[in-house]
Amino acid sequence: MVENSSPQTSTPRWIKIALILSLAINLGVVGILGGAALRAPEARRNNVEAPEGVAMLARAMPQSHQRELRENLRTQRDELRSDRQELKNLRGRFITSLRAEPFDINAVRDVFASQRTVLDQLTASGHDSVIDQIEKMTPQERALYIRRLLAGHRPPSNNEQSPKR
Repeated sequence: MVENSSPQTSTPRWIKIALILSLAINLGVVGILGGAALRAPEARRNNVEAPEGVAMLARAMPQSHQRELRENLRTQRDELRSDRQELKNLRGRFITSLRAEPFDINAVRDVFASQRTVLDQLTASGHDSVIDQIEKMTPQERALYIRRLLAGHRPPSNNEQSPKR
């Protein structure tokens, strides 16, 4: 058996620290987005697990479309649950790849690529549901939706109710 006589170089400490800081920032951003999605009153009251980013779009919709969107997402709950479980599994793989010795940055890259794939699927599913609702809106409802989107997605005030269809 021939041994390799060249010394193994380890990853410099500053690179490991930078990677951990980058991860912390990324997880913070995901946490902020997830928290914003969960703050939506209807989502919290009905325990709807909407795909990330969709809650922001849904809050600006007229109330009738918000209700229908929630119902559509409820019917997709099992499908979305498997994607969310996959994200949890990927978080475990990420921690495992960070702990691995020798450290392999490509394993971390693979986890992030897999995360992006799952998040893209969740986002696409949510966007499809939003598109279905936009397609059903009357011109007046779309105008209200646009005003709410431009106003920063605030809940409707008493004087700005959804027009009757």
